[in-house]
Amino acid sequence: MNIKFYPVDITYSIEDGKPLIFLYGRTAEGEQICVIDDSFKPYFIVTGKPELDALKAVKQDDYVVTDIVKAKKNLNETETDAHIVYVNLPKAAPELQKLARKIKGVTGAYEHDIPFTRRYLIDKGITPLTQVIVDAEKTTRDFRVPCYFAKNIKSGDETATPLKILALDIETYNPDNKLDFKKNPILMIALYGEKFSRVITWKKFKTEDKTIEFVQSEADMLARFVELVHQFKPDMITGYFTDGFDFPYIFERAKILKVKLDLGLDNSALEIAGRKETEAKIAGIAHIDIFKFIKRVIGRGLKTDSYSLDAVSKELLGKQKHKVDMDHFFKVWDKGGEELEPFCKYNLQDTLLTYELTEKVLPTLIEFVRIMRLPPYDINRMPYSMFVEWYLINQAHQRGEIILSKPEHTEEGERMRERIQGAFVYEPKPGYYQNLVVFDYRSLYPSIIASHNISKGLVNCECCKDAPKIETERGTFWYCQKRKGLFATIISDLILIRAEVKKQLKKKSDNLLAARSEALKVLANSFYGYMGFAPARWYCIECAESTTAWARHYIHKAIDTAKEAGFTVLYSDTDSVFLLLEKKTKEQALALMDEINKKLPGLMELDFEGYYPSGIFVSLKAGEGGAKKKYALLNEKGELKIKGFETVRRNWSYIAKEVQQNVLSIILKENDPKKAKNYVREVIDSLRKNKLEVSKVIIKTQLTKATGTYTSVGPHVAAAQRMEAKGMTVSSGSIIKYVVIKGKGKIRDKVKLPEETSQDEYDGEYYIQNQIIPGIERIFAVLNINVDDLMSETKQSSLFGYEK
Repeated sequence: MNIKFYPVDITYSIEDGKPLIFLYGRTAEGEQICVIDDSFKPYFIVTGKPELDALKAVKQDDYVVTDIVKAKKNLNETETDAHIVYVNLPKAAPELQKLARKIKGVTGAYEHDIPFTRRYLIDKGITPLTQVIVDAEKTTRDFRVPCYFAKNIKSGDETATPLKILALDIETYNPDNKLDFKKNPILMIALYGEKFSRVITWKKFKTEDKTIEFVQSEADMLARFVELVHQFKPDMITGYFTDGFDFPYIFERAKILKVKLDLGLDNSALEIAGRKETEAKIAGIAHIDIFKFIKRVIGRGLKTDSYSLDAVSKELLGKQKHKVDMDHFFKVWDKGGEELEPFCKYNLQDTLLTYELTEKVLPTLIEFVRIMRLPPYDINRMPYSMFVEWYLINQAHQRGEIILSKPEHTEEGERMRERIQGAFVYEPKPGYYQNLVVFDYRSLYPSIIASHNISKGLVNCECCKDAPKIETERGTFWYCQKRKGLFATIISDLILIRAEVKKQLKKKSDNLLAARSEALKVLANSFYGYMGFAPARWYCIECAESTTAWARHYIHKAIDTAKEAGFTVLYSDTDSVFLLLEKKTKEQALALMDEINKKLPGLMELDFEGYYPSGIFVSLKAGEGGAKKKYALLNEKGELKIKGFETVRRNWSYIAKEVQQNVLSIILKENDPKKAKNYVREVIDSLRKNKLEVSKVIIKTQLTKATGTYTSVGPHVAAAQRMEAKGMTVSSGSIIKYVVIKGKGKIRDKVKLPEETSQDEYDGEYYIQNQIIPGIERIFAVLNINVDDLMSETKQSSLFGYEK
């Protein structure tokens, strides 16, 4: 029987002393199935010329070597003698490789630390969510889906049809504002999918809403939840922080109430792994905690400084959560009746938002799945550094390159002590400027790696001592010119593939193509950081050092060429150069760019980033040079580009950010310092008279650790402690909101939570001195406006009741 299906999840188990792979997915006809493969053998690789009889005899308890095969492999991009050592069980590989290392003739052991299911996908060339063609026969198993034993399996190239997604959200009883899985029950479970929406609850009330379903008890609600999942048959279950809250809560309540959570397609129960950071796993169904993916991957491009469901939905969807008083939910529950209905709608709205967010970012997640060849569940939980590593692992395997091992703890510690010289900065002279042009190197670090063939196995090769050299703090480095390096090849491919994708995007708008372009960009730009990342398998400090050294070289060349052509260089940092046009034209600047590009190697290219009618650069302190990355520019569309100012920092109040933004706008758009001064004067007066709403003076700061571990208690820690005293749960990563009020003592003693603060309580003078003035004084210094005069003038006008 020939079956075409699209894998969503992969697991393995040991049966009769043999590992079995289980691939779960959906056929082209829409049926969920499981394909079982018992043909794949675990292994590790040894290098050198081992005594084969001794290697075959390696054994530990039930772990044995089953076969040894000689193979052609490269180690660090150099051909080497290698043998593939097959073992009986996946867990045998990491144990037996330790013994194999001791055998005479063995110079190293590798690839023992690749998880078995990922090893299978790599070796078989299978990409999750992409078509797999199987020659199989049906078998009988106590699974929820039909099962087939694979005789032969190969990958196709068609991407999966639309995935069936089910969003989940729970609401719990929480009178003390404390998470207590054992004490407080789940009150509602909402589910949302295509043409399906449901809220299950166990307190009845009169309603016409067909989406609300009533059951007799919490236990019945949990059982009904499982039943509905079985009926819906999702490929993915998605939620917002379901790894950390919803599923662990469901798991604990089900355990207490003795409800079977057999959600897995193999009838297995929901699994919760981890202590500090929990993860929820369902066999055969991809659990996507979309909060994690948005925070780790999408979040870099978001404007919001909060990753709450409400804030992210507002930015990405233009929608928000329903407004209900969740602090009094437990009271409404205790009372019962029709007042519960808005909370059911609130619960369901959360699943709708989660579902639509998942649909919104799914193309990007799918693209990473396709590039990395890993299941959606794994991609969802991966940091950027691991994206690079697993892409390298796949590419290395295809090229016959031995996958290097993870470093031991001692080696990783030594690597962490290494430091790399950073980028070159040409400091600007503080001031207000007009008619600027900005150039930047397109993908500077990736293009340097590709153009100079920078790669771990090619550093200072003996055959190419005449190759271009770069001086660094660690010495002089060059890279082989006769062989194309692993890093350079992969990055070249990424850059060229992305260029082709961008060409296609110009012809037609396509979400998948756009997601692919962004994923390729992220991957290429992450390579440089990976080379100097201590836990990396392909760690290469020489490569990282060479890359930054070449970057400094090319920035210097661009600056020197611009000066020789008569341009005034205002500023430069890492990959960009800012020039003043003065009497020159934009066309002359573009001609300069073309001249520089003619002399650049390989894929390197200097781009025209933009023309800016005005800009302002500020100083660090009085008398010092311009601050690195502290400037604001106005583009031709009238939009502000702000770097390094407090407007982009989280620990500033809304009014401080607003004032600084408005001052910059007045200066850059109208070139009117007097108007800017008068505007600030009015704000200061409003703060002193408590005319502004409390919402304007809220300060938001992120906790970096638990409150009890701080040796010095700042205002945000004091606010967090106040929240804990009220029964609220806070932890590392929580965004703390507070207001500074009038009174004596340290700032931490004058902190209140926003909801506790009335408009006449906040300390206007604190906000003036610590938020408003620090935000604008360096801007005003450039304009020769004395903020001390501004302060005294405002006090006078307040005292005598007139505007000066």
